[in-house]
Amino acid sequence: MRSDRGFTLLELLVTVGIILVLAAAIYPVATNCIGRGRAATEMAGARRAVAAWVAHATENNNSILPGYQADSSAVNARGQKLSFPANARYVFRLAPYLNYELKGSLLVNDQRKIQDDYEMSMAPSFGINLTFVGGDYGGGSDLYPSESNFSTYGKFVVTNVNEIHAPTRLIVFASARITDSEGRVQEGYNAIKSPRLTSDRWGQTYDESAPYYEFGAVHPRFDGRAVCAMADGHVELLSISDLRDMRRWSNQAAISDDPDWTLQPL
Repeated sequence: MRSDRGFTLLELLVTVGIILVLAAAIYPVATNCIGRGRAATEMAGARRAVAAWVAHATENNNSILPGYQADSSAVNARGQKLSFPANARYVFRLAPYLNYELKGSLLVNDQRKIQDDYEMSMAPSFGINLTFVGGDYGGGSDLYPSESNFSTYGKFVVTNVNEIHAPTRLIVFASARITDSEGRVQEGYNAIKSPRLTSDRWGQTYDESAPYYEFGAVHPRFDGRAVCAMADGHVELLSISDLRDMRRWSNQAAISDDPDWTLQPL
């Protein structure tokens, strides 16, 4: 005998309720898994990036790649010469040490979609600690690496790996971000800046909606932590609180063992 009896309204409501409860329980777990996967991908990319950075130094008598160099020469994967400012940013000057395989190294997760050379140079997943590591040789430099500035402030930027006092702590790259014209967060930027220079310059409490420069373009996108690659080649996830320690940014701060260090005339 076949029954033509369908579901009652109550049975349908109970079924829908069960599905909603299961979905609510599964959603945070799935989101967490996705977040962990993205963090793992970014950490792997950071390891490749800092390994290339070390390889550059090894092949250049331990000289550190400048973070920004306006008069430098750089080409893309097709051998085409890049014009300013794409040539000045670190990305394509580091690219030969990555065999120009930028996707999966400097460009991970959302940034893998980028195809344009200019955008690649502008918004890699990682910003470089250019003021204190390698140097910022550009017109908008916080402090230009010149002999006159060295005479005033001391050797504030490391230009040779042998100068690094604490390579396990010195940040080379970190997860970066920018905000667009409408204030929306976009992953990726080519430079990061320290919480202090001559005085405090980061905000008090991290706010995702704040302009990117209020926290030096650093982006703690993984449960409040940013992927950071150190000068010795290892990678960590660090919180904004961790990143306020100037010993992680400045060789002079590490030598002085001063987490609240600021740049002052000698």
